[in-house]
Amino acid sequence: MTASYGAVSDVGDRRTQVVEVAARLLAEEGPHGLSLRRLATAAGGSTQLVYTLFGGKPGLADALYAEGFRRLGDAVRAALAADPAPAGDPERLVTSARTYRRFAVAEPSFFSVMFGPAVPGFTPGRATREAGRERSLGLVVDAARECLDAGTLRAGDAHALAQACWTVTHGVAALRHAGLLEGDADDLGDSLVRTVVDAHRP
Repeated sequence: MTASYGAVSDVGDRRTQVVEVAARLLAEEGPHGLSLRRLATAAGGSTQLVYTLFGGKPGLADALYAEGFRRLGDAVRAALAADPAPAGDPERLVTSARTYRRFAVAEPSFFSVMFGPAVPGFTPGRATREAGRERSLGLVVDAARECLDAGTLRAGDAHALAQACWTVTHGVAALRHAGLLEGDADDLGDSLVRTVVDAHRP
């Protein structure tokens, strides 16, 4: 089915639209849905479209990767902003971890590009990868640092504490994404993060 967008003058908007179409094709049809011909048809353009906007298929994959981390970061930021727990409360680390896991369920196509072989042969550029870490893990580092500053947790380094929480969280998210996890993933995930948190209490 061909998507109709009308006239779009801003290249940034057009890029965003094509990324959205690519994510949908990836979710509905798998990696083969990202052929240039298939994408061009769905986006209402020619096969030159991807080259014009992204420099080729690797550039498109890089844009999908970056968009995934932008969405993840936005989700974590929104969840922390809505969290009734005050800054410095370790429960905010549990909130951020739960949001990560739920993102993996809500955005499986992006999660596959960010953490799996959804696009064969794709490796994100270093700048894209570092920006992705900052947009996601960086928020958890901030929450961990608030806990250390408030004295609710103790650790030599906020980054190490945040990474420990993020590591156990990703394990649960990845197993759930692969259909290999039985039981309530939220209960398990929350329990694992709280285990990390409890190990750092004064």
